[in-house]
Amino acid sequence: MAFDVDRVRVCFPSLSSGVAHFDGPGGSQVPLSVAEAVATTMTAGMANRGSVTAAEQRAEGVVVEARRAVADLLGVTPDGVVFGRSMTQNTYDLSRALAAQWGPGDEVVVTRLDHDANVRPWVQAAHAAGVTVRCA
Repeated sequence: MAFDVDRVRVCFPSLSSGVAHFDGPGGSQVPLSVAEAVATTMTAGMANRGSVTAAEQRAEGVVVEARRAVADLLGVTPDGVVFGRSMTQNTYDLSRALAAQWGPGDEVVVTRLDHDANVRPWVQAAHAAGVTVRCA
């Protein structure tokens, strides 16, 4: 079966200019169906997650269904899926949580090949914990 490049390309409005945006952050060039789903969700009347009001129930449903979808994609359980404000923020949160257990003799290894969002949180956590940072 041949891969229909034109059929896929038309799903990405950002490619209509003929330019591929390889320097864009994750999520900045999404298929139209994704943009429409996000817009529909964000304009549907949401609240904090809960079970009392319709807006709370909608918010709860969005999170539960998103976790199920990601879990299905990755072959994991939904309760292991965590969403955050951004990859950078999630990495900061994880690095600080792990750094609480670091001590003398521990080392953090980062690489110059990674985006700074996956380097800086580890470097800052290491410095705060007083452990060595090495760069591969």
